[in-house]
Amino acid sequence: MLLINIKIILFLKKFQNQNSINYQTECIYFKVIPIQKYLIDINIINNNYILIFEPFPFHYECTPGFSKYLIDLGYNVDIIMRKMGITTFCYFDVIDKIRIITYDNLEIFKKNFNYFSFLFNKYKYILIETTEPKEINLYKNLNLLNINKTFFVFHHIDFVNHTCFKDNLKKYQILSLGNFSSSIQVNPHFFGNFKPKNKNNITTFFITSSLNRNYKFLINAFEKIKKEKKEFSIKVIGKWHTFSKTQISIILENNFIFKYEVSYSELYKEVYNSDFIIINLDPNLKGDREFHKIRVTGSAQLSYGFLKPPLIHKDFANFYNFNYSNSIIYDNFNFTRAIINAINMKNKDYKSLQYNLSLLSKQIYKKSFYNLKNCLNEL
Repeated sequence: MLLINIKIILFLKKFQNQNSINYQTECIYFKVIPIQKYLIDINIINNNYILIFEPFPFHYECTPGFSKYLIDLGYNVDIIMRKMGITTFCYFDVIDKIRIITYDNLEIFKKNFNYFSFLFNKYKYILIETTEPKEINLYKNLNLLNINKTFFVFHHIDFVNHTCFKDNLKKYQILSLGNFSSSIQVNPHFFGNFKPKNKNNITTFFITSSLNRNYKFLINAFEKIKKEKKEFSIKVIGKWHTFSKTQISIILENNFIFKYEVSYSELYKEVYNSDFIIINLDPNLKGDREFHKIRVTGSAQLSYGFLKPPLIHKDFANFYNFNYSNSIIYDNFNFTRAIINAINMKNKDYKSLQYNLSLLSKQIYKKSFYNLKNCLNEL
């Protein structure tokens, strides 16, 4: 123990001159603490703090939602994330309850396991926001698998069957965004408090550009609709350039707006200013079928959080609790008609979809809140 304490003191001396920085998004002003500064202020961690640790450079759309649940349960929250995730809090209205700690890469943890294990153990609870087998040694060396106060979020539920997780975790430590039998559902879909927006005069659709998706049926549908002189706009945002302007015809080039690798604040702005989210999951594609069996699409989170009615295939709708009262449901034969219905929809009917979607959002929030509360009580 003495040797470990000496190593910790030497480790902290390296960072004594580091300072916190101020950070401002378009929406909110708050402090961000570089991990070097955070490491020398460990005495500010008390028993009322919960740590959210995101080891990967993605899934930051989940961080505000998880933070909101923990704050509503009466805790303060420390979030360790990479800098790219900061703007996910741009609409978060309880920023005084969180501290955002940024790091550049995982090497700082891997080179100082003893210290970070000591540090993490000071928290009331720990939530690992993304759990994947490829970082199993990180979890082991930080002693996260051997203490009962750690919760692991599985975005790919099959990973639960990995031997190390299966042998070390109790069910109440296994969280997921969907309703799967091998985990506890906690769905983080809070981004901020938004006033439901009226339908735009020119109907605007939002869609993500993802790997291995079928966009042909979508392009064909909009080509037909364009020939009918309908007005519409489609915003395509994503990390992957798999869906791009090279795939659309000249007649659609003024209708599609493509943006890639945008900040979370820009993503949220585009979602808020849209009318509908197209969740283009195809039941004929094996990879897409995973999204109602072992995975959850992030587009559903955006729909719940921003109250944007989705257009979704009937084979996937039930899994996400989407129905004809809160969404536009289509099948293999009527996608074009579904788009036309969205374009022609009057604001009164649109507001009705939004209202019912808000009821669903609150229902999922309530269920997730009590699920998480019960998990904490188990400890």
